[in-house]
Amino acid sequence: MNSETTGYALFDLDQTIVPWDTQLLFCNFVLKRERLRVLYLLGFIPFAPFAKWIGPGPMKRVFLNYLAGMDAQTLDGYARDFVEDLIPDGLYSEVVEIVETHKSEGRLTVLNSASPEIWVKYIAEKLGFDHFFGTQVEVGKRVALFPDIVGSNNKGGVKITRMQHLFPDCWKAGDVLPNSFGYSDSHADLPMLYLCERNVMVHPTEKLREEGLKFGWQEISPVRPTKTKFEFGVACAKQALGLY
Repeated sequence: MNSETTGYALFDLDQTIVPWDTQLLFCNFVLKRERLRVLYLLGFIPFAPFAKWIGPGPMKRVFLNYLAGMDAQTLDGYARDFVEDLIPDGLYSEVVEIVETHKSEGRLTVLNSASPEIWVKYIAEKLGFDHFFGTQVEVGKRVALFPDIVGSNNKGGVKITRMQHLFPDCWKAGDVLPNSFGYSDSHADLPMLYLCERNVMVHPTEKLREEGLKFGWQEISPVRPTKTKFEFGVACAKQALGLY
């Protein structure tokens, strides 16, 4: 922490700042521009029933096969255009205002997401975060059929490992960061939230809500684009097919 930093504000991205999973939103964005890429998703179908056993990291690689063969420059252009299209109307405005408040109060703002850094970096840049972390996907000159993940899927405790160099030199595992705030929708982020003095749950999962009640964490419910779980599921399916 430098002399101007007065604390930390740690944010998840998907369904915390953005009402959706940005992996599906980006897929929708790309497929609308290159319709034939929807055929790659046929390779995802045989793996889907075994997702629980395969794990989120390998499944992410399988899902990203819709980008296979795309050159790095085109992919980067899509990522930039996607973010320009997403912000500001595609975000929870209430949460964006919270980000701005923490910035104005001098806290170190960190966007830490399980989604690929391919577009997370541009969302962080657009919103003015001090630092960002996402799953690092090997792109190279062209995207492979099942692109490799560099290191580990950026989820759970991995998020802590990735950003701990930002913490005070005296910090050790189990310590709570001074004057810190955490934001998430998912119990998968409990390791990150345990780092913070105060936490805010955004439309939390039941497991997160149950844990948050023990500590008196705040819960907020910004207006969602859909009203029911069924509507949300249908919208996600359309995003995966480029029809949203």
